[in-house]
Amino acid sequence: MGAKAHILAMVTVTIAFAVGGNAAFAQNQKTSDPLQTFLQGYVTQAGLPGGVVGIAYQDGTSRFAAAGLSNVAPTRKMRGTERFYIGSLTKMMTAVVILQLASEQRLKLSDHPARWLPPEYAQSIVNAKQATLVDLLHNSSGIPDYLDGDFFFELVGREPQHGWRNAELLPLMADRDAVFSPGSEYGNSNSNYILLGYIIEQVEQAAIEDVFQKRIFAPLEMDATSFGSFPRDRELARGYDDGDGDGNLEDVTGFDVGDHLADGGVVSTARDMLAFLRGLFVDGSLLGPNAIKRMTTDTMFAGNGSYGYGVMVGESDWGPVWGHDGNYFGYSAEISWFPRQQTAIVFLTNGRPLNDVPPFTQQILPAIFGNPLQ
Repeated sequence: MGAKAHILAMVTVTIAFAVGGNAAFAQNQKTSDPLQTFLQGYVTQAGLPGGVVGIAYQDGTSRFAAAGLSNVAPTRKMRGTERFYIGSLTKMMTAVVILQLASEQRLKLSDHPARWLPPEYAQSIVNAKQATLVDLLHNSSGIPDYLDGDFFFELVGREPQHGWRNAELLPLMADRDAVFSPGSEYGNSNSNYILLGYIIEQVEQAAIEDVFQKRIFAPLEMDATSFGSFPRDRELARGYDDGDGDGNLEDVTGFDVGDHLADGGVVSTARDMLAFLRGLFVDGSLLGPNAIKRMTTDTMFAGNGSYGYGVMVGESDWGPVWGHDGNYFGYSAEISWFPRQQTAIVFLTNGRPLNDVPPFTQQILPAIFGNPLQ
């Protein structure tokens, strides 16, 4: 996040942004939207089927663009209203619910996950009795990632529409060695957020999708957001990935790799994800200021930046940036909040880049914050 952006050489439009004023993109072509042109250039260079970008500004206005295809065969153009799997952006939402439950004194962040686990998994999941919920939020529990190795994906291959639940993944964490001692370092493990999701379901005595609907989606009027489900709805952009390693993207929309899982199962739109960022960081609809401060300042060093409570905390050439990136089989996503500029950026795509390119948000930042593309 901290590296200075290198702008796509192929994009020659001029984009301008006025901080604190009406958001506007100055066009150097009367017939072209420069944001859409920029997005199309990125999608082409990355080798992606398509994508949608949304930008929300300090004055409350927002802007969207779509490029490429939401369906390759039969061909359907990408629309700004398309739904995408957001992958690990879901973790921000899981962290929000944990903090809400803590504020309601229904759990403590100092609790050990073993408190909420069935006895057999309280014993067999390493560090479950030593790590705290903060360690899970920080990705510093030392509990191994259930995605390590091929076992989970072998299960998906056998039952591509299974509908995996958080509780079903506990056996994939059991009887394995610790990666490190709890709280000693950062180590990304999706198991942390599966455990947090399981704990949420135990505290609320409700399925994760019902909890998120009540606590996040409904209050913020995120009407196009839900967990994944079968059959896939028509508003979902088809997802493409190189599943067989042949260097080509294949339609993998029919594979459930976490439709109901707290580490990555949410489906949303660019508009709804901007609403999430504003509801979280501007309007105070989800968390109070003390919780936000703790979420973004109680961090673990994570290499290029730090990791708070379900949020990546970094520095850019334009000041602090909070957000997350995410992958789901056939989809990838970026979400960023710039507190100094009160500006949000969301990028959602129905593929993973075939070519080595910097993140979309990193590419477009100079255009948004005052360094027009030349």
